[in-house]
Amino acid sequence: MTCLDQIDGDNTCNDSYGENSSIINTYGDVVRPIVPDIIIWGLRMTLVFPVSCLFALFGFIANIINIIVFTKLGMKDPVNVSFLGLSISDCFVCFTRIWPDICIFPPLNQLDLPFDTDNINYLFFDWPHLAFNKITPAITAFITIERCLCVIYPLKIKELVTTTRVTIIIVFIYVLHIALVAPMFFVAYYDWVFFPKKNRTLYTIRFRKSRAKVTGPLYFILGVTLPLLAFTATIISTCVLVYSLNKNAKWRQKATGRSTQQSINSRPTSETSSSGSSSQNETSSRDTRVSNMVVMIAILYLITYFPSVISTSLIIILPEIKIGHSQENVVRLIYLHIYLLESINGFINIFIYHKMSTKYRSMFQQIFNCASIRLKLKTKSKTCQQ
Repeated sequence: MTCLDQIDGDNTCNDSYGENSSIINTYGDVVRPIVPDIIIWGLRMTLVFPVSCLFALFGFIANIINIIVFTKLGMKDPVNVSFLGLSISDCFVCFTRIWPDICIFPPLNQLDLPFDTDNINYLFFDWPHLAFNKITPAITAFITIERCLCVIYPLKIKELVTTTRVTIIIVFIYVLHIALVAPMFFVAYYDWVFFPKKNRTLYTIRFRKSRAKVTGPLYFILGVTLPLLAFTATIISTCVLVYSLNKNAKWRQKATGRSTQQSINSRPTSETSSSGSSSQNETSSRDTRVSNMVVMIAILYLITYFPSVISTSLIIILPEIKIGHSQENVVRLIYLHIYLLESINGFINIFIYHKMSTKYRSMFQQIFNCASIRLKLKTKSKTCQQ
């Protein structure tokens, strides 16, 4: 955690971790922290830098591959547009976690660096991360709703859901969330600040007096309202989608049994009717595969983002669980795991695409086969020259 969640109006950032000092609350009572500092320090040493940082790095690389594959597949299919938008968002979610995860590695605080490692990322990594971190749920909710309606009303929705309209919706989601983050660049700035515990002047973040008026509404909209709406919409549409897929599967089994019985009793009247029914079966099976893939992506999102939704609600309900309050380490503990889960979500998607999408798998193999052939040709040419 950084000074992103400090008390509004505070113009400086916390110096560094101290010992487990008690904090006096608003009633004058001495409150000891539930989570000691040594646990946060240990988790930063063992969980954040080696594990979370690596997942963020692998997730960044995996989503670059996803972007290349979906771009190669083309934008004629609205599904590819949606997954491309999701991959771009996941790519930036992972990218904006790599450097902050490195910066909160405790041994860095011991180095003679000219900037405050805990809070230098506030403006160019923390708030952009928050924006892309909320774009991912919004696009996931849109994909599940669109796929749910396609299964329930296949003929009507396919006429309405075009590539152009899906592109407009994805772009609108990006513009909305980035616009909500933009005001933070007007209330925060970087400056040299003296840190008494380190007895040094370091380059760090500072805030203007208007911060409280801006961050409060923005955090409520971007951090609470929009994620809750996306999470609720994803849960409902995923449940309806799973129910509809199971219902359609049972109906297809009955229809297949009837058709096989009819084919035994009577010969097909023409080749055109059989070819027409086979093409319909191919289309329905493709839609089913896409829907199953969407269900897997939605379930992965719900599992990995559920702690984030709960924690934001707790931070609002319980005033002591905030940075700068008596139980600030609880927030740090929660967010260390939240950041890890977000990186895992961005990393695992590539395996879902590769396993459940034949088009993605074939394009993936085609790209990497071409890359391996080029590499072999280069190595052969170098050996020949030698």
